[in-house]
Amino acid sequence: MSQLVAHIKSLNAKTQAWIDEDPDSRWAGMLVEDLAHWAEQGIHTVEDFERNELETSIYEGYKDAYGVKGRHYDFDSMSMDELRAEAERISQAARETYEREQKDARRAVEEFEHQIAKIICYGAGDRTTALRWMTRDEKFWHSQDVEHWVWTQGILFTDEGQALVKELMDIVNFDGV
Repeated sequence: MSQLVAHIKSLNAKTQAWIDEDPDSRWAGMLVEDLAHWAEQGIHTVEDFERNELETSIYEGYKDAYGVKGRHYDFDSMSMDELRAEAERISQAARETYEREQKDARRAVEEFEHQIAKIICYGAGDRTTALRWMTRDEKFWHSQDVEHWVWTQGILFTDEGQALVKELMDIVNFDGV
C-alpha cells in the first residue's frame, strides 16, 4: 500500500472515530482511497495531498474571512511553510469574522425584540398583533418571502430568526391563497 493511501486511510479512521463518539449528531464525509482519483488531480504523494489540502483551505477559507474566494493566490510559487502560515492567517481571520457576525446577529435580535416591545406599548397589546402590524404592508406568496422578511431584519440565521419564521407562517396573509 502506498504512503498516500495509508495517510488517507489514517485520516478516514480519525474521522470515523470522531463520528463514533457521538453518532446521533456527528457526520462527515470520507476521503476517496482510490489512487487513480488522486492521480487525476496530480496528487501522488502525501506532500502533494497536504499541499492540495492547504491550497483548498486557503482558497475556500478566504471566502469565510473576506466574502470572496481567494482567486488571487499564486500557490505554485508558495512554499509549504508559506502555505501553512497563510492557512493559519486565513483561519484566524475567518474566526474573527464569525465572531463579529455572531455579535452582530445577537445585537440584531435584541434590536428586533426591542422594536416588538415598543409596538406592543404603542397599542398592539401582544406579540402576535405587533408582528401582524410590522408585516401588514408586505406581500407574501411563499414561505421564502417570510424568510426574506426575517433576513431583512438581520436575524434569519439565528435560532430566534428560525423561530420567528415559524411564528410568522401562522400570522401573515399569503396572497393568492
